[in-house]
Amino acid sequence: MKQYDCLIIGAGIGGLISALKLSSVGKKVLLLEKQPVAGGFGTSFSRKGFTFESSLHCVDALAEGGEIRQFLQESGIENKVKFIELKDFCRIIYPEHDFVADFNSDNLQNFLKNNFPAEAKNLDKLFSEFSGFYRQFDRFYYSKLPAWLNLMLCPFISPKIIKMSLFATGEVINRYIKDEKLRGMLGDIWRFIGLPPEELSAFYFLIVFRGYFYNPTVYVQGGYNRIFQAIVEKIRENGSEVKLSTTIEKIITCNGAVRGVITEKEEEFTAPVVISNANAISTLTELLDNQSVREIYKKKLSCLKKSISAFQVYLGLRFPAKQLGMSNFMYSLNSTYNHNDNFKYSLEGNYQFCPLSLVDHAQVDSSLVPEGKGSLLIMALDSYFNWNSLTDEEYRQKKIEAAQQLINRAEKYLPGLSSNIEVMEIASPRTMAHYGVSPEGAIYGFSQTVKQASINRLPQKTVIKGLILAGAWTQPGAGVHGCFVSGIDAANLALSQLR
Repeated sequence: MKQYDCLIIGAGIGGLISALKLSSVGKKVLLLEKQPVAGGFGTSFSRKGFTFESSLHCVDALAEGGEIRQFLQESGIENKVKFIELKDFCRIIYPEHDFVADFNSDNLQNFLKNNFPAEAKNLDKLFSEFSGFYRQFDRFYYSKLPAWLNLMLCPFISPKIIKMSLFATGEVINRYIKDEKLRGMLGDIWRFIGLPPEELSAFYFLIVFRGYFYNPTVYVQGGYNRIFQAIVEKIRENGSEVKLSTTIEKIITCNGAVRGVITEKEEEFTAPVVISNANAISTLTELLDNQSVREIYKKKLSCLKKSISAFQVYLGLRFPAKQLGMSNFMYSLNSTYNHNDNFKYSLEGNYQFCPLSLVDHAQVDSSLVPEGKGSLLIMALDSYFNWNSLTDEEYRQKKIEAAQQLINRAEKYLPGLSSNIEVMEIASPRTMAHYGVSPEGAIYGFSQTVKQASINRLPQKTVIKGLILAGAWTQPGAGVHGCFVSGIDAANLALSQLR
């Protein structure tokens, strides 16, 4: 039986980052992953020469100077991957408006003012409110004060953090903006968080909004999976271990403290600290060997709302999508400005009207496809409950029908799309639940409602001493950047415990 400083369950982004940070400072880590590859929801896969991103479209804080990029540099990862700068973020399309967001908030504001001149002063006030929040957030986030003192002083020196934690995004936007169409366009980023502005925490919305409308970012040559592979290599170079295709059966505890894990193959590994990047529900209500603690968490977690899931169609094309009219690498398609309706369409599985994202990764990196070919990802948010009770035959049929509806909608912008498809793979919420080992196929963990975001989100510390959570289900939330922060914070908690 091997003894380690820290065991990490799950090689998603949070688990990888925790393992890299801990191994970089000399701690002996064992990272255990159920799937044969690392990356969790963010991994890539190949079909007949085409490489597809399973979920990642655009990662903020990865450009030069960004928080993730700096960490990769410090950890010796950057020289293992090549970055490709993205010239813009997304082409955003509404019934009466069509514009390109280019990581520059000034350009975004100018476009909105030109199209909504009566709201120009209100837009200035709204973005001034955003800027004030970002200044105070940075002061809080980069403070050198002890964590307890930083939190105590937050209401006095960073009151906007508290303010934005108490309101929904819609409440903040609607306080300044009167035009319904402008309100909808300002809230477009909701699809990357999974809740409409009326329900979505303003705190988390602003964090994500800044990531894509204020700062440039990059793609990774060969796919984002190259970063995950490089991190695994570096963890091993640091003297720690990574075991793939390894399923955890039980988290062992003793006298209220974690002791180790047992795998499906009855291997036992021990450590004074365990970080779980697996979903919090399975971790706390299934894997723990302490029945009374499991029951406590079952009651607590059953009250929390899970995020929406997704339906995705991956297409390998005979020609680059750009030749069919794909002018930018990503499109956001909206049939209405009302995101409550958009969210309702997604929950109902209304593929004729739900919002769509089209992503042409091969436009950025042609090495992802055979020479002269192209690719396209079509993504729609969807509910697991539209799929969970279907028979196998009903499921196969519905997948094909839903995929065809989305292809037909995409074809309005990309004429000839359907006749140029060589390869097609389809992923439903059931796919997300199975391969992502995510309850109800939730792609963003627990929903980022006001009651489940910021300081209200499930904490990383658990009632079991030495058991720490990382990833989308805990602080601060989903998305690569959110899981990155979670992984760093989990590693710091582990170091504190080990000291």
